[in-house]
Amino acid sequence: MQVSTKLFNEQQIRQFGKLTEDIQKKQEKIASGKAILKASDDPVAAAQLSAAREQEQLLNRFEDNAYKAQLRLSASDKTLQETISVMTRISELATQARSPAYDGFSRKAILTEMQALHQTLVELANTRDAYGQSLFSGFKTDADAFVRNLDGTVSYNGDRGIHTVQVSENVNVSTAVDGESVFGRVQTAGGPKSVFEVVEGLMGSIDPLREINEMATAQGSARVRLDLPRQNQDWSFTLKGGVGAVTIATTLASGMEKNLADAINAKSDLTGVTAEFDKKTGAIFLTETTTDLIVIEDVEIEGEGIASQAGFYNMAVIALDVNGAEIGKERVLTDEDQLLGRGIENVLSSIDHLALQQARLGAQMAKAEIQIEVLQSRKLAVTRDISAMGDADLAKLVTELQSQLTNRDAAQQAFANIGQQSLFDYIR
Repeated sequence: MQVSTKLFNEQQIRQFGKLTEDIQKKQEKIASGKAILKASDDPVAAAQLSAAREQEQLLNRFEDNAYKAQLRLSASDKTLQETISVMTRISELATQARSPAYDGFSRKAILTEMQALHQTLVELANTRDAYGQSLFSGFKTDADAFVRNLDGTVSYNGDRGIHTVQVSENVNVSTAVDGESVFGRVQTAGGPKSVFEVVEGLMGSIDPLREINEMATAQGSARVRLDLPRQNQDWSFTLKGGVGAVTIATTLASGMEKNLADAINAKSDLTGVTAEFDKKTGAIFLTETTTDLIVIEDVEIEGEGIASQAGFYNMAVIALDVNGAEIGKERVLTDEDQLLGRGIENVLSSIDHLALQQARLGAQMAKAEIQIEVLQSRKLAVTRDISAMGDADLAKLVTELQSQLTNRDAAQQAFANIGQQSLFDYIR
């Protein structure tokens, strides 16, 4: 079969086109550093590379979630640490107020600082994260976790939702704890109370404006009113009359005021003081048989609940004249030491409770840290696979490209030499 010059030229041009196209592909791979520019280059490797990149993106999302969880948990942890510091300072102030060396002015100064610390607690509980979301309001992240009511008390404004993020295919991490659990569930002897209630009660018990007295006196006649809880309390105090002084001890609760009158009358022969219970008003009227001085002091109460700003359990005594009219000012007696002691105990319980919540946050932070380490190891393995499958062997490509360029130049030279010959060169 004879091959014409035209057909020969067309074949050579096609070969040069393929060679040039191959050279261009190698140049593109060298420039991009990628071994696979399109799926048709290596369909199997391209599919594997696509799956590996999807896995890398998934791991990046998990790692980003873990870092965000750490950021939010760290902010919560720092807030609780500051809250514990504030509660520790409140405990120190309460201990100072308990000292007999502090007068009414000093207690007022302590109360002023404690009120400022109470406001600080509210502000800490309403802390927001770097994105402006409330840390302790549950799912209601756009609202403050706690609000101050008109009466000065503090209420939870969030819900019990707990935010979680996915940090691996089967692991989730909590990013915070709800404010009700953190600040509103302190276990005290008087039942669950919020941190704010604990501090409010403590402030109430050291308020010098309550005018707590060490003793009450009356000449011949007095009226006693009791402020009692529903649960039983063991009361004792010293009662002194014209005959002598004794310790009166009895169990009291709301509706059991008559017990006090009975206990006083049981020892009237030792004091010279008798008691009459007024069922209608719940008051107890004391009479000294010789119209001598009546003295009540050293009140002690066991099982007393913590005070609140609205009131506390006490005995109010006022002197009466012969006509039953009130004389002077009413004296309020209570177990002040017991009152402050219980308040301090509740503050310490609050600190323990906050420390426990901080430990919960720490556990989630450690969980996120472990997952970050695992994710980084997995990402490294996936990155190596992607590099092995997708990165070009530049040394090999450059060598092949140089060889192809040499071949192309030689072929072009040969084609040019052949193309210069004609039929006349063969028939000379």
